[in-house]
Parts: sequence; C-alpha cells; structure tokens
Amino acid sequence: MHFLTMIFLPHRFLNLIFLGLLALPLTVQAGEGERLLERFLKESKTMSADFQQTLRADDNEVMQQSKGHFYLSRPGRFRWNYTEPYVQQIVSDGEKVWIYDVDLQQVTVQPQSASANNTPMALMEGKLQLEEAYEVTELDHRDGIYRLRLSNKLKDVDFSELIVGVDQRGLKFMQLRDQFEQTTDIVFEARALNEKLPNELFEFTPPEGVDVYGNL
Repeated sequence: MHFLTMIFLPHRFLNLIFLGLLALPLTVQAGEGERLLERFLKESKTMSADFQQTLRADDNEVMQQSKGHFYLSRPGRFRWNYTEPYVQQIVSDGEKVWIYDVDLQQVTVQPQSASANNTPMALMEGKLQLEEAYEVTELDHRDGIYRLRLSNKLKDVDFSELIVGVDQRGLKFMQLRDQFEQTTDIVFEARALNEKLPNELFEFTPPEGVDVYGNL
C-alpha cells in the first residue's frame, strides 16, 4: 500500500500499488498516453474507486491478494479501506497518516512529512510533479488503455520500476516492482472523478481500547 508509499503498511501489506495489463504491444499514438496521465494528475481533484491488489514474488507466484475501496482528495488527503483478506484502514488528513489494523486492534500514526516524497503515492496526492520526478516512456495500448513506464529521476527510491495504465477516465492501474523483485499490482474499478467527498472520509479518531503507536 504505499502508493502505496507503503512505508506505512504492516508487513502483510508492504509494497502497495497496482494490476499490470500484459497486453500485446500495439501501435501507440505518440504522446497520447502521457497526455491522458497529465490530464488526470492536473484536472482530477478527487477520485474514488474499488481496487484489487496483488503481490507477486520474483517467480510470479501470488503471495497475497486483497481488495477494498480507495478515496483521494488533492492535495495530500487519501483513504484506503481494505476489506479482504484483513480489515485495515489507512487515512491521511493532509498532516498525519493513520494506519488502523482492526484484527490487531492497533493504530500507528506518523506525520505525513515522514513519508517519502519520491513515491508513486506522492505523485497521486499532488505533492510531486510528473515531469520533475519521472521520465515517461509509452509502451503500448489495448482497448483504450495506454501503458506507460515511469523511470524515476530521483535517488533513494524504493521501487525499481513503475508502470501505469491510463484511459480517457484517468488512472486504471499501477504496477510496481520493488528492490526485492516483488511486484505489486493494483487495478481500479468503478472509478468516479471530481465528485464531492465528505471531509469525514479523511479524518480519523482511534477507537477506544486500541493500542496507539506514534505521536498524536
């Protein structure tokens, strides 16, 4: 999870983010996929979607599958509600990030500034500019979805490769390969853009009786 970014997640959710469409390469209209990605990043102030996340080992074996619902409100606010296989909430109010593991009855909180600003999640949050952080290479497209490779220009990154898929409605999937050669795929369904989202989605109060770690 962390667009995930994922430095906040417990081990079972480490390396969050997004489904790789392994489509046969087709002729790509030069610049069209990058244009769609830039439009999504600049014009979409909010996003909500169902997501499915798959973590694979370097031999492509599936290590974990999870799903839930995602909310984004730029700049800096987001919420990941995991529903399977474990119930977990990751909430950012723009200043702090809260991670609530329901099974463990445990909450971890960190200043949002503690998160790396050179991650895919920072790009989605609006804290990172595409042209400043990445070299964009268009790979192919199929059924209106363009696959792009984003090569990081910054140092000290946790992900060796980032591939995103975009269409006319914005971000469709992300695929990340980490330093351990594990791949995290996240695909978004039922996407809604620029709809008003209640502020309560991005607020978090630890439930009574849970263990809280970090600075409130």
